[in-house]
Amino acid sequence: MKHKQPIVATELRFDDSSELAVGRNGEVNASSKKDLLQRQLKLMASASGGVVTETEAIRRSEMAKKRRLAVEAAFNDREAHRELGEVLAQNLYMAMNRKGFARKYLARQDLQQGNIPRVWVRQKNVLAVWATSPTRLYSQIMRDKLFTPPEFQIETRPFIQQNDINQSSGDVLEEKYMEALEAVMVGEDRAWYNLSNATVGQDNPLTLISGQLTPTLLMEVRTNVARWSLQVTGVLMANDLYTDIVGQTDFIQAIEPVARHELIMTGELAVLYGMTITSDAYRMPEHKVLSQGEFFCIADPVTHGQYTDRGGIDTQPIDGVTEGIAGKGWWMFESFSIVIANSRSVAKGIRS
Repeated sequence: MKHKQPIVATELRFDDSSELAVGRNGEVNASSKKDLLQRQLKLMASASGGVVTETEAIRRSEMAKKRRLAVEAAFNDREAHRELGEVLAQNLYMAMNRKGFARKYLARQDLQQGNIPRVWVRQKNVLAVWATSPTRLYSQIMRDKLFTPPEFQIETRPFIQQNDINQSSGDVLEEKYMEALEAVMVGEDRAWYNLSNATVGQDNPLTLISGQLTPTLLMEVRTNVARWSLQVTGVLMANDLYTDIVGQTDFIQAIEPVARHELIMTGELAVLYGMTITSDAYRMPEHKVLSQGEFFCIADPVTHGQYTDRGGIDTQPIDGVTEGIAGKGWWMFESFSIVIANSRSVAKGIRS
């Protein structure tokens, strides 16, 4: 996949205005709350199409200056090959912590060598759901206060063929970075998404929406979680539902939209009824997790569940000997566990 040269959000102008989209203070320029909400949608659509924050632009610029030489050096020097993989893995890890949904909604446990994952079950006799691999899950009623979920590996193998180095005029390393981000960060988010879907109908029913999302329907899904005496702190929703919110007076009166463009471009949009609304609308199509019309109301991370982190992404150089084709790359993986410890802590709505 080829990626266009990015546009920096602070240099963006919307079609309906000659004014810069983002002011010098880093906030979206808007004349009213309603205008801010509508410009959020435009900014997210722009982000999905390649517009980036200034921080991301600086990262890409600094990397681009060195990338071509670094990739060529990696093809000729074993140590440069190893070091370039470590830089790529560190950038992936930073993006996962900043933008990943699973890491936003779950409590984190840091593990060292010799540690094992441990989840303290705050409420017994509830259903827990956990992943045993990136695509498989298991569930059972929690009878004990302590639970040990299994670890598994999420991995990717970004590989640059010799022909790509010889013939490409683009940034082949950026392309491999985006592919690896899809495999690892989006892999974590899809694991959380699959676990959340597995809870539907266990304690909290699926709420069907016919037509537009309304305050009553949003509060119905929120209440499905709150009725268990859980604090509902987050909403993850598809962008078409946020469009419904932007278009309704009752929502506009209650909502407190985010103005900082760097937050908006990580999907954090507003606070509504005490819940922070997040969307994956800013992501490129291959990085999206939600389908249109879907949303989840989620309790605070301590009661919702947990993931484990062993300090980043491990990377090992690979080459044509292991892959059977001329080129070089890296085998990258993280050891990960993820569990929703209380199925009551998440409820789903979907447009029918």
